[in-house]
Amino acid sequence: MITRESLVKDLISLGIKSGDTLFLRISYRAIGKVEEGPKTFLDALMEIIGKEGTIILTAFPKKYISQLKFFHQKEVYSSENPPKPITGAMSVVAQAYPNAKLSRKIEFPFVVIGKYAEYLTTSHTHEKRGYWLLEEAIEKFDCYCLRIGGECFTGTTHIAFTKVLRATGNYQKKPKYGLYIREGNCVKWYDTNNTIFCHTAFLKANSKYIYPYLIHKKEGLVGNGHAVLTRMKETLQKEEDYINQDVSRMLCDNKECLLCRVSFSFSDSNVIIYLVRQLLQLCKGNIRKAIQNIRSLLNNVFFGIKQQ
Repeated sequence: MITRESLVKDLISLGIKSGDTLFLRISYRAIGKVEEGPKTFLDALMEIIGKEGTIILTAFPKKYISQLKFFHQKEVYSSENPPKPITGAMSVVAQAYPNAKLSRKIEFPFVVIGKYAEYLTTSHTHEKRGYWLLEEAIEKFDCYCLRIGGECFTGTTHIAFTKVLRATGNYQKKPKYGLYIREGNCVKWYDTNNTIFCHTAFLKANSKYIYPYLIHKKEGLVGNGHAVLTRMKETLQKEEDYINQDVSRMLCDNKECLLCRVSFSFSDSNVIIYLVRQLLQLCKGNIRKAIQNIRSLLNNVFFGIKQQ
């Protein structure tokens, strides 16, 4: 059984210190069996960073295609009744943590605990970009990313990719998603508008061109989980530099990947070719995957909107 005391020791050894601002990407399962569950991990972290520290987690909910919002009129959320996060056990526990704050932009929320919680969450309104809160924490509070288990993302790739798309005039065609949100007596549908990238392409690039060259990184064990601490200002700059050299680097080699083959303005295929490929897969007996790909393709064709 992993105790709070052992977690404190592991986190300090990794480099966590008083006053840190941290973005958490935590696979609770990777840590192991913790005494009294995920809250113990948060307690250990808060013990170290103290009153001057801040922790940030995604609390993203399930959303629905905006053009089909008519079918979701009964699903209305508010600051008092926020949607349940689908981003892991740690996000759910963090949202219920004492003095935790949730973004006002609850169609794309982060949960924040600590010194800067009030400022970051009240400033993250519907008008702001989805990742504005994280960008602000990086720029103003020198935020670090603490990752335990899971894939080696550092929390900045969405930001870097979106910046480069805007700067180069590229775009992604994909459906908009959103939620109904009540504010006072008014109920309104709010869209989220953010690009997404292919994990396979980025993970390959990260392992070869980005992660090995980071200066501010520390690795170790927290509980049973492999942990990495990185400075987000540095990872953001490295990722921007990498993508800026050639935005098509964000395409993978998988011919079945809808994101890379069809959705970007720089994709290397088109809708017709992709559809024919899926029909051939049906003929070969790969029915389940082919149908899933065709459904995703149709969503992109009928509901897709150009986004940066």
